[in-house]
Amino acid sequence: MKIKENIHTSHSLKSQDDDECDNYHYQLVDGEKYLLTDGEAEWLFNWVKDKYEIASHLMEHIVETDKGYVYTMQSIELGEALEQDQMFPKAVMLSDDSALQAIFFYSACEPAFLEF
Repeated sequence: MKIKENIHTSHSLKSQDDDECDNYHYQLVDGEKYLLTDGEAEWLFNWVKDKYEIASHLMEHIVETDKGYVYTMQSIELGEALEQDQMFPKAVMLSDDSALQAIFFYSACEPAFLEF
């Protein structure tokens, strides 16, 4: 029996947007998957790869599939990468209108929050 894996897409997340409240449906938990759009993949491979920690983080947690590039959420590592780029909770040079930026904003775990 083949189990179908749920992979979030930009469309599936943006279709849940609500102007009247926060959009916590972008908050993914560790292990959840997201299929990058063509534009997000272009941003990663053509603009930030080998230049920013967020790119290194994504490259470690992305696999190429027949549908495109799929990122697996790792919230603590994501937060650390964004912090190292001095952009927490957003990624450098990525549109605020992209679902990936919203995922970063809602899902990244702030490193200072983890310190006791």
